[in-house]
Amino acid sequence: MAVKRKVQARRRQKPTHKPLSHWLRPAFVVLVVSGSVAGLALMLEWMKDPSAWPVKTVQIEGELHYLDIDALQSFLEPMTKQGFFTVQVGEIQSQLQAQPWVEQVSVRRVWPDRVQVRIREQQAVVRWGDAGFLNPRGEYFSPHNSIDIAGLPQLAGPDGYEQRVLSMFAQMRKSLRPLQLAIVKLQLDARRAWHVQLDNGLKMELGRRDPLQRVARFVHAYPAIMAAGSGRVVSVDLRYSNGVAVRWQSMNKQAKRTG
Repeated sequence: MAVKRKVQARRRQKPTHKPLSHWLRPAFVVLVVSGSVAGLALMLEWMKDPSAWPVKTVQIEGELHYLDIDALQSFLEPMTKQGFFTVQVGEIQSQLQAQPWVEQVSVRRVWPDRVQVRIREQQAVVRWGDAGFLNPRGEYFSPHNSIDIAGLPQLAGPDGYEQRVLSMFAQMRKSLRPLQLAIVKLQLDARRAWHVQLDNGLKMELGRRDPLQRVARFVHAYPAIMAAGSGRVVSVDLRYSNGVAVRWQSMNKQAKRTG
């Protein structure tokens, strides 16, 4: 009997070695990445070189009355020597913002070699205390050097009362406008009592309560006060509920009453 033998075909085995392209591809990627990183590092170092990218101009803009532009240029010069790309814009802004006469400041780079500084200067509307000022929002600032600004009223009060005193000043000034009298001094003392001096030398004692109502009473009584005597009015005391105590020139110590 014939025996049939099964012949199994051997499967073709894949070659164990990998083609050269398989190894070259990732190596090429590594080389490219390495070259890019090295090139980027060299570029960054080049950009940090202040001699290659100097700041040639510091442009200061703004309507400045009390800030000295030359002094600001000298102040900023050391901070711009680092070069265009490495100049610390935030640091410059912080340093300028700390200056007493600077209310708001913005700093930015302008290609290719300029730093632009825009400053809004503080606006002093009144004097506060011995050496400070208040801006229109009642914010206090004090210049390093004493500056005399003619025509500014003198306000004073406890710390933290700047806005309240400034607001009271504005309301009293409006009330006194019909008399064509201006406030030159307004003080809120430690007892929270109000004291006013007008531009004609007259002083008003308003006490602690209802200062605006007492100013209105003074405005109403002013014609009668002026008609009641022949000398100069030195002061009026409005702390009385039913009258006004008037003191005439310093030689006359007797207080007179008007209803």
